[in-house]
Amino acid sequence: MPVCPSGHDSTATDYCDVCGLVLGAPAPVPVSSPVSSPGSAPVSSSAAAAVAAPVEGMTCRSCGEPREGRFCEECGFDNDLPSPPAAPEAPARQALWTAVVRADRAWFDEVRRREGSEAADMEFPRYCPERRFELDREQVAIGRRSRSRGTNPEIDLGSPPLDPGVSAQHAVLVARPDGGWDVVDLGSTNGTSVGETTEVIEPNTPVAVAAGVPIRLGAWTVITLESS
Repeated sequence: MPVCPSGHDSTATDYCDVCGLVLGAPAPVPVSSPVSSPGSAPVSSSAAAAVAAPVEGMTCRSCGEPREGRFCEECGFDNDLPSPPAAPEAPARQALWTAVVRADRAWFDEVRRREGSEAADMEFPRYCPERRFELDREQVAIGRRSRSRGTNPEIDLGSPPLDPGVSAQHAVLVARPDGGWDVVDLGSTNGTSVGETTEVIEPNTPVAVAAGVPIRLGAWTVITLESS
């Protein structure tokens, strides 16, 4: 069994299991009993301490204390172990989006003007509370629930008061990689308008929608997106 310079038995062959000194290195000079050669001046205690002092710049990676060898004399940490990988950075918080649905009288008047006699019988709802839908997936469908057609959109505009101009599969909101949203009209009967224009967008063509920009569809429905 190898013996380290300090006299410890070690199972390892490179560094002492007890004190961490390199095996085969000369034994350290004890501080308490300085040695002097014949005819020379006695070794002072300060010089002996310098001999036994830790090598400058060697500190324990675990506790930060000075060390002489592989193993820290204070905490026993093995400084030859590989450093652990750096912890991954926490992902940036993604914005939470909400679709706000309301009945808009100005849009209703525009639809009646545009449709003429075909919209003469439509009435603006006397009471239509604001509704809010969380956008918690990559695609959020807009339309009306229908058992016969098998549609179950996340933004269901079929509850009373029913907007007669909204198709069962009207449009879809699609999340973009940059965190924003596009709206895509799915070939609805009455189309979808975005922004201040009343012109309908091209079917099956993504159109970017910023927060607060109105999405108009149906006879009176306006949807705006909010970010928090």
